Amino acid sequence: MLAATEYEQVTQIKMSRYPEFRPATYVSAYLVDSLLIDSGLAHTAEELADFLKDKAVKTVVNTHYHEDHISANALLKERYGAELLAHPLAINRINQPATLYPYQEEVWGYPIPTQAKKIGDSVSTQHFHFEVIHTPGHSPDHICLLEKSHGWLFSGDLFTTTHPNVARPEENQWQIIASLKKVKDLMPQALFPAPGRIISEPIATLEQTIQYLEDLGHRVMELSDNGLSPVEIRQQIFGDESLLAEFTQQQFSSENLVKSYLKKE
Repeated sequence: MLAATEYEQVTQIKMSRYPEFRPATYVSAYLVDSLLIDSGLAHTAEELADFLKDKAVKTVVNTHYHEDHISANALLKERYGAELLAHPLAINRINQPATLYPYQEEVWGYPIPTQAKKIGDSVSTQHFHFEVIHTPGHSPDHICLLEKSHGWLFSGDLFTTTHPNVARPEENQWQIIASLKKVKDLMPQALFPAPGRIISEPIATLEQTIQYLEDLGHRVMELSDNGLSPVEIRQQIFGDESLLAEFTQQQFSSENLVKSYLKKE
């Protein structure tokens, strides 16, 4: 499934293999001029390539290496000669075969390895200029793009929801908080996240998210200092794990969210 929505001069392209389970299983790419930000999942790669056939895409920027953001790279490079760009820490992960859990294969599919290039400090199209901002936390290689003249912030998976209750094993919430503060200080006027709706006037949303994550982190650390284990902290704050944790083989879990606060920054 693919659905396109226009916001000013930006096209949001929502993709999902299972649209009946949205928003949990869909991811968005964004088209601005000749630039595509993320390329989505393998299961919708052909549909995306067909949609872009008359859009003159020249460049694809991956916000990070995860399979639901890079899996049409190979097809877009083959069909349209698109240049593929990503943070230096993402290059080897994009260029090599992915190791996925069964749920990842089912929901998003396997990306074909592609020769991405290291992105610089900025990317330009005919009408727009995008600053590249390193925003680790969700993954070490994560980047956001800011079109300063319009206040557009393309945030990948840095922002997912104001009150997250699960996390992946590699996440570091203190880094996410720092990255959210970094982009908030840029005073964006519109936020374009991969997993959700476009947010106009996003400062209040970012502040709410930061406050929630900081408060949650302080509670986790206090309980840890009192001798509670990550499992006990999870149980006290969130209760039992959700079905999502079971479906993803504990990859998206509240326990991972607790553990992500106990890592060193």
